[in-house]
Amino acid sequence: MVLLRKIKSGRRSIVWRFNGEAQYIDGPRLVVVWPCVNRIQPLRLNQANDMQYLEIRYDDGRTEIQHGPAALFDDPLKITSILTKDLIKLDANELLILYSQKDNLSNNTGEKQDLSKRQIIHGPTLYAPKPTEWIHEFCWHGEDGTHKTHIIPGAKIFQKLRLIPDQFYYNITDVRTADDALITVKLMIFFELVNVETMLNNTRDPIADFINAICADVIAFASIRKYETFLENANQLNQLEAYSQLVTRSEAVGYRINKVVFRGYQASEKLQLMNDNAIEKRTKLRLEDEAERQLQLLEDLKLEKRFDRSEKERKMELEQMLHKLDMIKQQHASRLQGKDAENQLERQHQQLLHEDEVKFYKNLKELGTDITQVMVAQQRNPDKLIQIVNDNEKKTNSPNIQFTNTL
Repeated sequence: MVLLRKIKSGRRSIVWRFNGEAQYIDGPRLVVVWPCVNRIQPLRLNQANDMQYLEIRYDDGRTEIQHGPAALFDDPLKITSILTKDLIKLDANELLILYSQKDNLSNNTGEKQDLSKRQIIHGPTLYAPKPTEWIHEFCWHGEDGTHKTHIIPGAKIFQKLRLIPDQFYYNITDVRTADDALITVKLMIFFELVNVETMLNNTRDPIADFINAICADVIAFASIRKYETFLENANQLNQLEAYSQLVTRSEAVGYRINKVVFRGYQASEKLQLMNDNAIEKRTKLRLEDEAERQLQLLEDLKLEKRFDRSEKERKMELEQMLHKLDMIKQQHASRLQGKDAENQLERQHQQLLHEDEVKFYKNLKELGTDITQVMVAQQRNPDKLIQIVNDNEKKTNSPNIQFTNTL
């Protein structure tokens, strides 16, 4: 039975003959197929767009990378497989670690030696690995899907290394204080990659190194403090000075610890109940103390205000008294000033009278008048009058004597 097979335009098929020969046929074309003589096999077209590439593996073991856009048919005579892969996209804050291998002849023996070279590809870029290159794959501790504070080994597998600062949560369990109290310390660690070469050379899992170091720091911090002292000094866990081993180890693996945040603690149920009761009592006492302090402050304020008010009243009374004294002084000074003015006027008047009298006597003297007689005549009233009266000489022999002073 004869069969006709149609090969469309842009397609390719291979015809296998009974003797093992093969023939490529490109469309459009009609092919006669004899089932007992030959067999036709359509070839699949492998395509890659601008963001992809073709990885071609040949029968002789070679591998070829063909960047897109590209299209290539399967070739069962030469090619083992053709894979279409996406180009690796790197953002500005990402990088890729590549290793390449080259065959070199030894100078002494002539044997081939495999030399590996490490290369760091920084973003932003699109990259397709060459056949002689392979990508470094990281396998680190990472967050468990059920709880973000549960870190498990191998949970974080990736190829792109991030350069931006990152953080993770971690709860350190079974931390024993100096008085044998078991607690869980909750932390948040902020870190940043600063040296890629140092990280690649000194660690396989920096997150595991961080966890081990910070556990050692927290255990050392709690082991020398009792439970109550630990609670009082817990704020020190927010400072990098409390994590010397963590800082040292991070620098050794090319990282920098930016900050560690103490998110709290968790104790056993009985211990937490005892602590809650103690906290409740302390809070009650503190509130009572605060209320008493407020009351005492209020009383002190009232007393202070009363004292200030009395001081102001005394000051006002003193000012009023001083004002009265000042007014009295002014009045007295005014009276004295008035008397002085009167005395001055009197003295001036007497001076004028004296001057007039002197002029009068000078005029009399010039006229030749006896001034003594004039002065005697002016004094008509004697200075002293002595009068002896004998009223009844018959009745008594004693005289009645009267003295009169006339000024």
